[in-house]
This record gives sequence, structure tokens and C-alpha cells, in this order.
Amino acid sequence: MLDSIPYLVYFLGPFLLAIFLGKRLLRAQYTAFFAGLLAFFVAWVVILVITTSAIMHVKNALLYSVIVAASAGVFEESSRFFAFRISKKLHENRNWNTGIMFAIGHSGMESIIVGGSLLLTIAVITYAPELLSEEVLSEAQAVLEIGFLQGLYSAFERLSVGLLIHSCFTCVVLMSFVQRRYLLVAVLWHFVHDMVGLNLHYVSDHWIAAKLWVLFIFLVYSWVLFKLRKRMTI
Repeated sequence: MLDSIPYLVYFLGPFLLAIFLGKRLLRAQYTAFFAGLLAFFVAWVVILVITTSAIMHVKNALLYSVIVAASAGVFEESSRFFAFRISKKLHENRNWNTGIMFAIGHSGMESIIVGGSLLLTIAVITYAPELLSEEVLSEAQAVLEIGFLQGLYSAFERLSVGLLIHSCFTCVVLMSFVQRRYLLVAVLWHFVHDMVGLNLHYVSDHWIAAKLWVLFIFLVYSWVLFKLRKRMTI
């Protein structure tokens, strides 16, 4: 039971962030949170179809990472744009606080999908391991055997870093309602960001590279986010 707690954090964390950060601190509407959840889910389904098809036809790992990163950039940023374009309530409240609440939902759905998948994996391994092949069972057990504290750290890192990343992208997309070129900026930024993340394993000491990448995100993306707050006058 204790080992399941980190994965519950993945699942429940976004809702707690929406309540305490989005609603109580930023005074944003829950509409933005649920719109973010839905927008990411729609984009994720489209991206999943594209990447699943690509993995069967593309043998070059670098080319595959380009397809994944480009798909994420185009469809996730488009989902943000159309959510604020279509929803009257969101369109009338295109400000930094609403953008953060939307990002809680957008990054939150990603976290919920990861947490839900891990909880489902735990359930299958515990109650019906015979449903999995030996190879898949071995890989799943290896993922889940990272330990309680490491699992909890990973969950909090995903929630915090994910929110920071999605907040930056969302605020850039919001600025595209003033100057349309910012939508292209968001797509290209997302593409470059994902390309770096997807190819860190090529670095000889990829563990250190990954930690430095996370540190870079915390420092640089936080600075960008608060710069965006000053510039957003819509």
C-alpha cells in the first residue's frame, strides 16, 4: 500500500494544485482547469495515434524523436489556442492567472495518465500477473521497484516541473491573441524542449545531464514565466 502512495500523488496532485494554487491563491476559475484537462486529453489522443503509427514505420530513432516532438508541439499548442478561442469564459479571461490554472489542468492530465497507468500496472502485477508476458512483467516490476522516497520525489518533480513548463507554453499561446506569431513561438519552443528531453539518453552520463536539464528548466523557465506575467496586458 505504501508503494502506491507516490502514484496516487501523480493522480491527485493536479486536483490539489487546482484547489489551493489555482483557486485559493490565484482566484482563477475551475473552468480553466477542466478545459486544460480536456485540451491535453484531446491532443494526447491525436499524438498517440501519430506516434503509434510512426513507431511501426520509422526505424531511425532520431527521426522518430522529431516526429514525437513535432506532434507534441503542434497539437498541444493548438489545443491550448483553440480552448481559449472556443470557450467564451476563457476568452474573456485571458490573463496570467487563468493561464496558470489552465496549465494546472493541461500538465495535470499528463500526470493523471502517468499515475493512472502506474496504478493499473501495480494492480495487474499484484492480482493478475499471468496476463503479462515475462518480458513485460520484468520491465514493469523494474519500473515500480524504485522505492518509496524515489517514487515520491519523481511524482513531485513531475508535478512541479510539468506545471512550470506548461505554464510557460500556455502564457506564450495567450500572447498569440495579441500577436499571432507567438503561437509559432510556442510550437517551436515546445518542439526544441521535447527534442532535448527525448535525446538526453545519448549523453554519456545521461543521469547528470537529466538533472542539469531539470535545473535549467527551474531557473530559466521560472524567469521567463514571470517576465511573461509583466508583459501580459490582455
